[in-house]
Amino acid sequence: MDRQFRTWLAAALAVAVLAGLLFVSSALAQQGQQRPTREQCASALPRETVAPVIERYRDRLRAAREAMAREERTLRSLLIADNTTRAALDAQIARTNETRNAMARVRLDALWELRSVIPAQDREVALRCAARLLMRRR
Repeated sequence: MDRQFRTWLAAALAVAVLAGLLFVSSALAQQGQQRPTREQCASALPRETVAPVIERYRDRLRAAREAMAREERTLRSLLIADNTTRAALDAQIARTNETRNAMARVRLDALWELRSVIPAQDREVALRCAARLLMRRR
């Protein structure tokens, strides 16, 4: 009995150590993906290069956001209504997803154009900053 307990204890200890190592390694990986600071964003995304691109996409982004919000409101109202059919709900879900995809395409178009004006060494931080900037303008 004592030998079985030791074997079980050793196995449990090994599992705990492996779980701890996995937790530490995943925490270190996530730490590398932290949000960039304002200073990092300001240096990676100079205002003079970013402003013209944002200006070109401003109307498209606004229109896509408004369409997405309108379809989401409609979906919410269908979910609340008593007389909604499943077919109407499914059709609205499809329209809502289409507008979400359209919004994502506009954002990616803007990010793609920003990518062309950002030096390669700054792209990782700059694109994270730009994605945050585009989402912040909701």
